Amino acid sequence: MTPTTRTAATRAVVTLVIANLAVSLLFAVLTLAGHDTVLAYQQRHHPGADPAALARTLWSRPVTVFCVALLYVRIVRQLRAGTARALRRVRIVALLGLGGLGWLLVSAEYPAWLRVVEAVQVLLLAALAVTTNLRTVRSAFDAAAPADPRPRHRGAAWTLVLLAPVVAELSLGLMPLRVAYVFLLFVPLYGAGALLIRETVRRFGGGFPSLLLLGVAYGLVEEGLVLQGLTSPHLYGAADWAPRLVGLNTAYAELNLVYHPVFSITIPIVLVELLFPGHGHRPYLRRGGLITTGVVAALGALLLRVGIPPVEDPGYTLAPVAAAVIVTVALLVTAAAFTVRDKHLRPANPPRALPAPATTGLAAGAAALAFLALIFPFAGADQPFFTHGAWSLVPMAAAALLVLGTGVTLRRWHAHPAWTPVHLLAAAIGATAGHTVFGLIGNADSWTDRLFLAVLAALTVLAGRWITGRLRARGGSAEVVPETGVTAAVDACH
Repeated sequence: MTPTTRTAATRAVVTLVIANLAVSLLFAVLTLAGHDTVLAYQQRHHPGADPAALARTLWSRPVTVFCVALLYVRIVRQLRAGTARALRRVRIVALLGLGGLGWLLVSAEYPAWLRVVEAVQVLLLAALAVTTNLRTVRSAFDAAAPADPRPRHRGAAWTLVLLAPVVAELSLGLMPLRVAYVFLLFVPLYGAGALLIRETVRRFGGGFPSLLLLGVAYGLVEEGLVLQGLTSPHLYGAADWAPRLVGLNTAYAELNLVYHPVFSITIPIVLVELLFPGHGHRPYLRRGGLITTGVVAALGALLLRVGIPPVEDPGYTLAPVAAAVIVTVALLVTAAAFTVRDKHLRPANPPRALPAPATTGLAAGAAALAFLALIFPFAGADQPFFTHGAWSLVPMAAAALLVLGTGVTLRRWHAHPAWTPVHLLAAAIGATAGHTVFGLIGNADSWTDRLFLAVLAALTVLAGRWITGRLRARGGSAEVVPETGVTAAVDACH
């Protein structure tokens, strides 16, 4: 078989798979956007059914579609590589999907305007089933494909995709176990967002400052544009935490524009890079994977936008002026991330003594716990640290000083010649465990949730000890993390 024929067969299958996925995502988004209309139709269609059960079923398909979309990323990559096993999987999926969607279409489980989308997808699945069973296509995928020499690490990439939402959402106790399925809504945005930022920073040679700044931009987009929590007068009751400033929920903004850069972005990236030290700071993805990650992150943002604000804050829409300000600030922060370098912020006077890794971890954990306790209302409080009215500005100022002091201290420790990846790991593990302890104290509302968070904190520490053993077995080489500041080779990376 000629290379041209092979390429044409691969392109045809990949195009149909992506088109089918796009229509599936469109159906999911339309279902979420028209949730009330669809639910009312299904209640008329099944008058004797439990409304709560119908609502849960209605949520299940969009969530499943977005989860399958993540798996399709890998399948498309394997199809482009000409993997025969990927073609077999697509053939099975096409046949099963054709049967399932055909039944939904005939049974009229959804309104007519959604059945049009279903009909389009049935046609695409039929075309996919026919195409993947053609002898020429099967022959093209049975031929040996040339190896791609470019480096990548799919295991590390998927680990980051799954770890980021666990650190950012699950381990803070904001999601009770009884509604743990909602966690799936956060995987595309948190996972793909962290991976996209990591790949971007590693490609242009940025360090921790770039990760943190892009984390701020991420927080502005998620909290300001997607959830609208920075300005909403109703979402999560955040407007009552502290005095608002020009329509900004000040305490909520301070919390999230620190939390997201640290816990949603930087710490998951640090942990994954230390877990896979042999890959160093090289990209995990090739160009196609990077583009796919960006698309998944955008779809994840759309999923949260249509899934959470209409339920938690119905009727509120971000004002165009506020949206323009948020976008402008996010772009400025992003531009700064591309210009700043780790060596530019390196302190001129590193400390004479460096604490042991255990002490570093305890200090980071205490700082994380104290910051959240100062800014996040808990134990029945309506405002930060049990204050009232304008007094809430006091713990907010203390939290800001704590962040500044912690950042300066870590920068000075980081500049010490004896700083190693084990110190960095201890700081990341300590901060993660500290914020999980706060979730146990301040957010968990049942003994089951408290037990879960306690186990999660213990597992975090144990995982840190295990990774520490791996790092010490490698001798803490400079290849492990480019921002260790141990050798001149590390400085050259920046």
